Amino acid sequence: MATGFTVDIASADGMRTAEWTIGEEFLIRPNRRGEDAEPSARVRLLAPEGQETTAELAASLAARPVTVAEVEERLRLRGGGQPHPVLALTDPDGATLATVLPEERVPWPRRFRVVDAEDRPLAEIRHAPARFGRRCEWRIDPADGGDPYVGRRGSVGGWLVFALAFPLWLVIFLGCLLLSLLTLGQVSEMVVWGYPRSVIWHRRGAPPGSRALTFGHLRTDYHHDPRQLDSRLAYAQAALHYFDVMHHD
Repeated sequence: MATGFTVDIASADGMRTAEWTIGEEFLIRPNRRGEDAEPSARVRLLAPEGQETTAELAASLAARPVTVAEVEERLRLRGGGQPHPVLALTDPDGATLATVLPEERVPWPRRFRVVDAEDRPLAEIRHAPARFGRRCEWRIDPADGGDPYVGRRGSVGGWLVFALAFPLWLVIFLGCLLLSLLTLGQVSEMVVWGYPRSVIWHRRGAPPGSRALTFGHLRTDYHHDPRQLDSRLAYAQAALHYFDVMHHD
């Protein structure tokens, strides 16, 4: 039976910017109406191994005289931006569930390694951003060599509805724009429209219609089948996916 959960970032202000705050924490909460939804997991942002935090860098530079070349080298290693943090997943009691390690020291890596509490590999998660003619894709490759889970943005039905409704939205949008011009901006409401954002992860070789993990239209709502996908991997993928959604959608 599929279970639902939500990524709750209410206590993580840095999640809304590309300058994440190391040590910040957000929650994975079960979707249970009428019940006190205690978190299923906690996700803490950690600095990548060997990467100084902003505070540590400032303290080290202030501790002794440094050359311009040394400062430039440190900035070069930072890649012109803050590298993607490590995601440490723990259960409600604080026990380690899994750790998500970026494979590249850049703000938006394409590959992540997921390990368990004993540092044993669980899976590799790959991300291919959307490009012209290609949908955004996420892929989970289990460490045991099993069939991968592949998630692509938007279903066939969702893209079909988007294509059919787009001309109508365009007419309404142009009407709103004309009204705004005629009223000199006094009436400036625009109809919000966007491409499908749902993502469905299917396991290759699974029966047609089966879904291992689904990201719904509520933008923080996930459903996953624990019989198909390990909960630790479901939480890790959801945390990475929502981290990306917050900064690119």
